[in-house]
Amino acid sequence: MKAGFIAVVGRPNVGKSTLINKLVSEKVAIVSDKAGTTRDNIKGILNFNDNQYIFIDTPGIHKAKHLLGEYMTNSAIRVLRDVDVILFVLDGSQEISTGDQFVMEKVKEAKKTPRILVVNKIDKLNDEQLKAKRAEIEEKLGEFDGIVEISGQYAIGLPKLLEKIDPFLEEGIQYYPDDMYTDISVYKIITEIVREKILLKTRDEIPHSVAIEILNVERRENGKDKFDINIYVERDSQKGIIIGKGGKMLKQIGEEARREIEELIGEPIFLTLWVKVKDDWRKKKPFLKEMGYVEEKN
Repeated sequence: MKAGFIAVVGRPNVGKSTLINKLVSEKVAIVSDKAGTTRDNIKGILNFNDNQYIFIDTPGIHKAKHLLGEYMTNSAIRVLRDVDVILFVLDGSQEISTGDQFVMEKVKEAKKTPRILVVNKIDKLNDEQLKAKRAEIEEKLGEFDGIVEISGQYAIGLPKLLEKIDPFLEEGIQYYPDDMYTDISVYKIITEIVREKILLKTRDEIPHSVAIEILNVERRENGKDKFDINIYVERDSQKGIIIGKGGKMLKQIGEEARREIEELIGEPIFLTLWVKVKDDWRKKKPFLKEMGYVEEKN
């Protein structure tokens, strides 16, 4: 048995969460087309060919504009020091940006950690564009311990990616049981499911201004368990958008979230959603700490 921890990093919205979900064949990370979807370091565990790959999905590394963004970027950077290998995911369909180069600077700070470049979304490139992309990588990003070209969405190139990771795994060790695919608590997954439904149904500033908290869980021996969940936003106008005309939007969010939660836990539930306003919560350390977004100082 060989095993290892693999940090999956990159700027926001390059396909890190989609890649991990495909590798693990389970939904461990929520996915949307909104930058900043992933807020925490989330582990996806793959047991394959007597190897255990522990992929750590990280928030997109970016220059933060508020305390929440600072927490997200710092939590991603902190992981780089403690893993066996770093996968730097690049959106191959876009020009290498200053954002990608900023990520590369952070990756280089983990000097002794092997790094593999993952060029994602190659399904959008023809042979000529792929050749040009390779030259651009060499010019703008420099050297890696390996480069793999994949499409996370269509699972193209994933076996080759695992092959590139294999030499960096540690011999004779297993960190998690064979049947475990994530270490996230069920309650955490439930809050992420609700947040995902909001991300998929809203636009503009709403996705970034939403926080989710399980307020209460009522266990019932002879009936459905009841989950009360708070949705926090930063302004009254955002509250109105999420509730929608006659409560229509909130009802849709609740119905879609409930179905996925029931599939996750294997039993029917009652789900009640409440929308609350917390002014500028992303800039307020006490509330961020309450929601688990502030790292304790050692």
